Amino acid sequence: MTMTAVGLHRNQTYVRLWVSYTLSSLGTFASLVSLPLLVMASSGSPVGVGLISFAGASFMLLVLPWAGLLVDRVGWQAVMVRADLVRGIAFGALTYTVVTHQVTIGAILCVTVVNSALGVPFISAAATALRAAVPSEQLSAALSVNQGRAALVTILGPLAGASLYGVAPALPFAVDAVSFIVSAALVATLPAPTAAPAHGPTTRWTDITAGWRFLRGHPVLRYMTLNVIVTDFGINGVVVVLIIGTSASGDALGTGVITACTGAGNLLGSAVTLWAIRHIRPRTLILVATWTGALAVSAIAVTDQVLWGALLAGCFCVATPVLGVLTNKTLLEEVPQDIVGRVQSVFQTLPRLVAATGPVVAGLLLGVLPVPAVVLLFAVPLLALALFTTLARALRPALR
Repeated sequence: MTMTAVGLHRNQTYVRLWVSYTLSSLGTFASLVSLPLLVMASSGSPVGVGLISFAGASFMLLVLPWAGLLVDRVGWQAVMVRADLVRGIAFGALTYTVVTHQVTIGAILCVTVVNSALGVPFISAAATALRAAVPSEQLSAALSVNQGRAALVTILGPLAGASLYGVAPALPFAVDAVSFIVSAALVATLPAPTAAPAHGPTTRWTDITAGWRFLRGHPVLRYMTLNVIVTDFGINGVVVVLIIGTSASGDALGTGVITACTGAGNLLGSAVTLWAIRHIRPRTLILVATWTGALAVSAIAVTDQVLWGALLAGCFCVATPVLGVLTNKTLLEEVPQDIVGRVQSVFQTLPRLVAATGPVVAGLLLGVLPVPAVVLLFAVPLLALALFTTLARALRPALR
């Protein structure tokens, strides 16, 4: 384990990619908080907040079919550099409008669209770059480190955005602009050769949908994609149910406890993932992870204690990094090089879009049902997934 860690540390291409993705992700997650705050300050309209959220999700869907195609045509380095450079310029322009008191909903909407639209190919390109930067024997270690980074960024990014906005409204957007530009510079100056493919895919429908067809025809990756979608949808929805429930009862401390437990669960899961993958069979890990999620959510439904609910949600989050690393490792090892960008764009984006509906569904259900009933409804697909994973004979030889 030590030798692998040293190897990754000395791999300058991986280190630069890691720092680049971290900076880019911090900017993205910081904007998730700072942009809605800016909308409310400039217009006072909750409708405006909903509009920018809808626009961001809509453009992610529109870009999805083309993002991977772009990566496979021009190469991951060019995509990462240009995506972050344009996003840096966009946030720089927004900073100027805030400083000069000329900010409008239209300007915020444009930046949101640019950030969301370019985030899809950037994520696909970054995942593709990992395959080029890291030897196959170090993939598990690299993916485990990346999983821990993701857990930290999802916690620190929104906190940074809110804190910087409290100091000065323009500050989070200025920091976002700098983070994107520095990220672009790091990737642009990589020493490794990253030439575009000699014969890239065309814009024909068969080329555009190659990633979807590959995932559909690969039993393990098809199952793992389903697993990630159901799991992310479940945890996102349940956490929102718990937060809304505690907020409605006036328990501000409970909301903090829930957030802390889920974040700690993700970090703990990331820390043990590499050991688990090296010592436990993949099918056993997947079974443990899926049943942990299903039973944890079922148990949350029968407890009225905030602390127990938060701890159970944290247990659910411990299992999710293992699934993420196993899935990404399989994807990077088995997808042909000429379509890896298109497969990555589908896999990296589709689960996020579905997971984003979890909080929406939770809010709608809480309008007509009590908290325990809503949690039980979220447990149903998780239990179905666990039973399917246990009983599906076709997956046993592939997952071993």
